Amino acid sequence: MDVEFVEGSPQIAELAAVMRAFEWFLEPISLVTDLAYVEGVVSRAELAILKDIDNKPLFWLLSKLIYLVSHREQPFYEMHVRSHTDLPGEIAEENRQVDSLTARAEMALLPDIFQQAKLSHQQYHQNVPGLIRQFQLTWSQARTIVVTCPNSQLRAIPSLGLGVNPRGLGSCEVWQTDVTHVPSFGCLKFAC
Repeated sequence: MDVEFVEGSPQIAELAAVMRAFEWFLEPISLVTDLAYVEGVVSRAELAILKDIDNKPLFWLLSKLIYLVSHREQPFYEMHVRSHTDLPGEIAEENRQVDSLTARAEMALLPDIFQQAKLSHQQYHQNVPGLIRQFQLTWSQARTIVVTCPNSQLRAIPSLGLGVNPRGLGSCEVWQTDVTHVPSFGCLKFAC
């Protein structure tokens, strides 16, 4: 099996995977992605004119994708499926399997739970109770991660005291909404 490591965001990694699918499969194919961004880029690539952008790896991916799509002889179908849902159906089930495989692959590259928690905090800035709940750390381990993070020091808010919950989402409760653009729906063209 051919494996390629792609640096950057999940969108860039999935664009690279789509580009490789177009290179490998010359017959008609169906592309299913859980990133609306990628589905939108692929659906518009055939007639796109790309201007120069500062992000050179992204520019290279987009220009190659535009070339592959516009010179493709066989048809293809692209589809967006919602991620992280319990929707029934074969496509949603296969998406859950792919998500679990990629999560395991990402975690396999990380050395230990403490390092995983540290990397997660650098990206999502969880508080001490959130790190304890998500990674089963001790209070002192989680506190060490938060205290040593320079970004958390800049974002620190005054404490509300023990036993007081601020309004809104709790720690590690990030909500994700996927929005699909369906032009034929007219003024209701943005569907969640």
